[in-house]
Amino acid sequence: MSGSADQKNKREVDLLDDMGEEKVRVLYDFEGVAENGELTIYTDEIITILRKDVGEGWWEGQNDRGEAGYFPSAYVDSETSGSGGAVTDTPPAADSSYYNGSQDASATTYAQESAPAADQWSDPSSQYQNTAATDPWDQGVANTAYSSSYGQDSWGDTTSAQAGGQDEGWDDDWDDDGASTGSSTATTPTSPTTKTMSYDANKSGGTMRKSLNRFSMFVKSGGEAFILGTTKSAGSSQNRVSVTETQDGWSWGPDPAPYKVSVADPTKASKMKGLKSFITYQLTPDNTNKTVSRRYKHFDWLYERLIEKFTTIAVPPLPEKQVTGRYEENFVEGRRQQLQLWVDRMSRHPVVAQSEVFQFFLQSPSDKTWKDGKRRAEKDPLVGGAFFHTVEAPQARLPAARIDTNMENFNRFQKSMDEGVKNLLAVAAESTKKHMGGFKREYQRVGEAFTKLGTTFDLDKKPSSKPLTNALWKTGAAYFEIGKMFEEQPQHDLNELMLKVDEYKGILSTFPDILQSMKGTMTKVRDCQRMVDEGKMSAEELEEVGVRADVITYTTLAEIQHFHEIRVVDFKDIAQHFLKEQIEFYGKIKSTLEESLKNYENI
Repeated sequence: MSGSADQKNKREVDLLDDMGEEKVRVLYDFEGVAENGELTIYTDEIITILRKDVGEGWWEGQNDRGEAGYFPSAYVDSETSGSGGAVTDTPPAADSSYYNGSQDASATTYAQESAPAADQWSDPSSQYQNTAATDPWDQGVANTAYSSSYGQDSWGDTTSAQAGGQDEGWDDDWDDDGASTGSSTATTPTSPTTKTMSYDANKSGGTMRKSLNRFSMFVKSGGEAFILGTTKSAGSSQNRVSVTETQDGWSWGPDPAPYKVSVADPTKASKMKGLKSFITYQLTPDNTNKTVSRRYKHFDWLYERLIEKFTTIAVPPLPEKQVTGRYEENFVEGRRQQLQLWVDRMSRHPVVAQSEVFQFFLQSPSDKTWKDGKRRAEKDPLVGGAFFHTVEAPQARLPAARIDTNMENFNRFQKSMDEGVKNLLAVAAESTKKHMGGFKREYQRVGEAFTKLGTTFDLDKKPSSKPLTNALWKTGAAYFEIGKMFEEQPQHDLNELMLKVDEYKGILSTFPDILQSMKGTMTKVRDCQRMVDEGKMSAEELEEVGVRADVITYTTLAEIQHFHEIRVVDFKDIAQHFLKEQIEFYGKIKSTLEESLKNYENI
């Protein structure tokens, strides 16, 4: 902590001493990560509150040993807090292992280096390795010795989580075309300890953030607070979201008014008399036919809002920024295509497409209206755990065994698909290199051989020999043309295949966090079941916990079902387009060879 921060905390502590300290009693153990500024707290310990305005779900406090740091507000009993002295009521005995089962490993952190930007398809050996995302079911979790109605905990853990940020100085503080290879490094306002890391676009898909705290998706996003009933539901009567049961499982409610959005006309613009340059894109929804101008930083802002609000929805990462060549025509068009895919993905999602923040992004002009709407969106109370208050889920309780089966099946599918997608990308990238290199050279070598043979035959100046000489030359020319066709073919099929499959690599990278949140949900329900068995929680309270946990489960199952539905449509289109282009390509080769063959008919 910096010197200025130390002085600020000291002033706050002195002020509390003068006005009367506010203290709270710890309900559950929490092992904080010191590197993140978190405070380890223990059941029944008394904590002196230093700050409550740290961020949603987090307070700052100090224990009786003089150690200060951040801790989850849901882990303390705020109703026992008071001024002017310690809490004197003797609390009921609490089980110190209540949260240890899932929190013991929370100090484990990792660092992932961002690779330097590279040609998107040039190096399959490094860009598309078969390294599947962390499997939340493979790593195990402690505290599974007991059994309950929610069954044995066979779920594992993952260290990844999405984290977002805000850009307060919207127009002037930063530009998407500045000298930065990564995404913005602002941290989420809901967590003072979250660290952000930028992924290389060619490895893990653009602006996806990774938190160093393995439990941030469940605790810091508000999932646990919602289950424990400590989140607010203000404004939940509007923008209701439904989950319905279908023949295939559970799905999001139908999109009442589907629409499409075009991302077109990328144009270089500038401000401050040319000191800042950037690219603008024109977005036009077909349901309004009104065009708005957006920069990359607007997309990045929207991405941050979506991952903060929808913790059980797979929001794919954006394409990365680039230092050099960011105004070159090929790069600008490539980014436009990636942004088009991203907008298509969001506008096809029945929840995201109708959300207030996404509609604001598509419809608000870039003026004061935009600034006011941006501030409102950043103050949205229904984000993270509070979003679940807007969900209308089925009333039927979900059996734990069925939940486990569904999640384990999807976990295996997600991991296998992740490997399959990366393998397809690697093969396609290698094939692209061969088309532009080896295949082209091989056909041109054949063409050169026929051409040289024709030149040799041309030494015979008899008229009867001339037709054969010409036919051989034309055969050589045909193979040179075929070589050029191989060189140009990837732009018609392989490039588009890789563009769209790479998008799925990014989508798949979001699911470990979603599955981890589900694992945390089930762990918390099992913990509460154990507290009932030990007489520390009433059956009525457990029922309320279970109902709220089911809301998270239903939304997760609905998102998985939506993913499968869209996946079938997308890969059908991807395969059909690729095969049609391949058929046309080899048809052109066939026609070229047939034309060459005709030259020998009258010899």
